[in-house]
Amino acid sequence: MKYRFQWTFPIHLSPHDPDELITCGNHVFRSRDEGVTWDVISPDLTRNDPSRLRASGGEITKDNTGAEYYCTIFAFAESPKQRGIFCAGSDDGLVHVSRDDGTTWRKVTPKGLGAWSLVSMIEASPHDAGTAYVAVNRYKLDDFRPYLFRTRDFGRTWTKITAGIPEDSFTRVVRADPERRGLLFAGTETGAYVSFDDGARWQRLGGDLPVVPVHDLVVKDTDLVLGTHGRSFWVLEHHAAARVGQGVGGPRGAEPQG
Repeated sequence: MKYRFQWTFPIHLSPHDPDELITCGNHVFRSRDEGVTWDVISPDLTRNDPSRLRASGGEITKDNTGAEYYCTIFAFAESPKQRGIFCAGSDDGLVHVSRDDGTTWRKVTPKGLGAWSLVSMIEASPHDAGTAYVAVNRYKLDDFRPYLFRTRDFGRTWTKITAGIPEDSFTRVVRADPERRGLLFAGTETGAYVSFDDGARWQRLGGDLPVVPVHDLVVKDTDLVLGTHGRSFWVLEHHAAARVGQGVGGPRGAEPQG
């Protein structure tokens, strides 16, 4: 296929222009007219390996659904600090950055990521245009270790930031607090973690949050909202306490939503 899309492909509204919509297959696409027309603003940002693009199942999958494709862009983020800085991560282990609104792209994959890793989530820093965080997992390759990386120079160099997360708790998401620089949250296969020093050290958010896969999370006003796999949404209320280093024990006051 010329264009390939994952089941859960990225859809992104620009924080700088409400009329700009971006989505990703194996290329990055942009629309400025509510999806009526689209421009391709990247080359293929995957490995595009023909050996990984054969039909994944029987005739129904091959001819009708067309959704079980590999070598696709799985994660995308735009810097909220500076317009036109994009970062894309693929489900086959590549990370690319554009600093000119998608005109050119540079491969900046962190060393130690490993081929065929899934770049699950990218978080562009709300505080600095050159800083970003990526959450990666390799459990489909029988590697259950956590993989979180941080760059402060637009991907030229990366630092692995997983100290404090168990070696068998793989990572799906990382988010930066929009107000306090260096305050990060991560979702793993077994729960949520917080770091007060930009990822140098992580502590588990405990309380009454069960052992559960955390697939996504967001900071909304003063609350931390977790999306889990099969065990509802959870809200850690009065998140402001965590901003000053209190309440690390976790969502003792969290309430399951839904």
